[in-house]
Amino acid sequence: MNVTRTPLRPRRATRRGRAPAALGAALALAVPTALTTTSTASAAEARATASCSPGYVCIYRGDIFDGSPNHPMVYSFYRYGTYNVANLVGDYTVKNCQTGGAKVQGRTGYNGTGSVAWDLTVNNCSTGLWTSLTSTNSVRVYP
Repeated sequence: MNVTRTPLRPRRATRRGRAPAALGAALALAVPTALTTTSTASAAEARATASCSPGYVCIYRGDIFDGSPNHPMVYSFYRYGTYNVANLVGDYTVKNCQTGGAKVQGRTGYNGTGSVAWDLTVNNCSTGLWTSLTSTNSVRVYP
């Protein structure tokens, strides 16, 4: 198959051609400022404390009842069982939104072993337990 190729010609710079380029450069500098403001607002919304849905046990960093909206949910559990957790250093809030009288406790060892570090027998989504979870290595959700 024979294909004829036409060589590309370089564009000639004209005075009229430079003005749109300068305008485009000026707009390129202005646009990121507007986008930065928008993305900062989106990031603030993403940091809002997520609600704990009915039927779940949720662990949040910090005291979620202090009025600040910046407490990320770090764990949520739905089913009965024992769950290993990691890197829970400092104060956290545990909310038990389970239904049917379920309870939750923190254990010092992995796989539910060790002693009970904390026990939350109230399953009421409007309250929670705010405590240091530094010694917690597993969480047990039980009937």
